[in-house]
Amino acid sequence: MKKEIVHISPYYEPRMWGGGTRLETEFHYHTDVKPLGEVYNVVALPGHADCEIQQLKMTLSELYTAAPDWFDCDTKELPIRVNILDPMDDLSIQLHPDDAFARTWNGGRGKPEAWVILDAPEDGQIQFGHYAKNRDEFVRMTENREWEKLLRYLHTPVGGFIDIPAGTLHAIGKGVLTYNISRNADLTLRLYDYDRIDPNTGTTRPIQPEAVYDNVNLPDRLIEFEMLPSSLEQGLKATRYWDEPGLYTLIRLECEDRGTFIHDRFCFLTAAKGEGTVNGIPVRQGETILVPAGMGALQICGNLDLFLASYRNREQN
Repeated sequence: MKKEIVHISPYYEPRMWGGGTRLETEFHYHTDVKPLGEVYNVVALPGHADCEIQQLKMTLSELYTAAPDWFDCDTKELPIRVNILDPMDDLSIQLHPDDAFARTWNGGRGKPEAWVILDAPEDGQIQFGHYAKNRDEFVRMTENREWEKLLRYLHTPVGGFIDIPAGTLHAIGKGVLTYNISRNADLTLRLYDYDRIDPNTGTTRPIQPEAVYDNVNLPDRLIEFEMLPSSLEQGLKATRYWDEPGLYTLIRLECEDRGTFIHDRFCFLTAAKGEGTVNGIPVRQGETILVPAGMGALQICGNLDLFLASYRNREQN
């Protein structure tokens, strides 16, 4: 299959905490899923959530299997996932376990992830981590519903980056618009969901406190937001957030007119703002394109704020 840059169609799933109108009006996401609070820009979980590539008439997971040279990865499945969230209510207090636990739970993988805050209200916040010193204290505070004592919250600086290792208690807050990168996996363990009733079932959503007790980081690592420096690189403002072989690579590329960026791996480019072209392929806010491995330098034109999501094999240092 001849390599070419292709557009990735977003995948939508309904969320109980919903969303406002921003993803539709600003990011051009049009779907029957309303209110829309989350969009999968890149996901390849066959039979569950799988982006389509309309010009190739296949799903992303099918392309990954049919054209391995487009990715050149050491993983059986596409290794990374990307989504944008704009919730109109707080997400559940949750965590993602490590690989070992995920294999025993559902045969899957852990889902370490990272967020970049795209926008937030002045009082915007996320729940992140906890104050318990040990397991007994964590269990006691949970059973007594001492959430104010247990749960830690962070203000959300626009442009801030935060790493979320496995076992980290977390929840995005109301109105906090985020770009998320993670491993291409889907296992969430919930500790607390505010006793909300799911309108589709008429009951509360399942929670897994015992599994959270077994997986939560104790004591917590107390990770903070980082405002990482940018550099001017061949006409582009580049911010390098993360680059870990076997996990993911995340870079932000901001273009005001035109610039060049060299990346030796496949990448997904998601436009957080603006519009323009990448190697002559048009892209605008909300859209994601896949650039296969070995396509050479990226020629970026226009007024574009792009997030580059990629992956390096474990032996690549």
